[in-house]
Amino acid sequence: MKNGLIILGIFVVFSCKAQQQVFPLNTYPDNVPVNSYFKDLNNELNPYIGIWTASFEDKMITLNISKQIEMPIKLFGKNFYTDQLFIRYEVKKNGVVSESTLNKDFINDVGLSIKSLLTQDNGNKVIFLFSGGNCSVGIGTINLKKINATQFSWGYYPGTTTTNDINCPPDREYKIYLPETENLVFTKQ
Repeated sequence: MKNGLIILGIFVVFSCKAQQQVFPLNTYPDNVPVNSYFKDLNNELNPYIGIWTASFEDKMITLNISKQIEMPIKLFGKNFYTDQLFIRYEVKKNGVVSESTLNKDFINDVGLSIKSLLTQDNGNKVIFLFSGGNCSVGIGTINLKKINATQFSWGYYPGTTTTNDINCPPDREYKIYLPETENLVFTKQ
């Protein structure tokens, strides 16, 4: 009986996986079956993978961009899977680290996470969602636009840059360290 249950369990896992439908990365999910996989079929995300640096005012910004395959996501109350880029970063001012997420695990810890939402212009632009810091201060979008194989421009557009005294504890830091600017050029290392 126990062996029969194990075989049945294996069959269910494989049959569910076999029924999963694959769609291009930017397919709109409204009429797509639950558990579908939005796959980077054209390798639009790959040019952004790596270590990138830029300086802004008196800060040095390092981005470590990685690609995660078949990440679970929820859209319109339904479960799907997608290939995504994740950005880990470090901001230094005068050689001193102001903020770093280089060792952060964004799979289990969402604070300060930056993950791709979609690509545009045949992969020449990637739009990311930044979850913000404490009390979601700084939550917004980050756009990376490919200039060439070794450079892209950065645009960060925070939706909120202030706290609300009712819901946000006063003992937390609410500073945004990412460069709030457009057309900042990052170079691949």
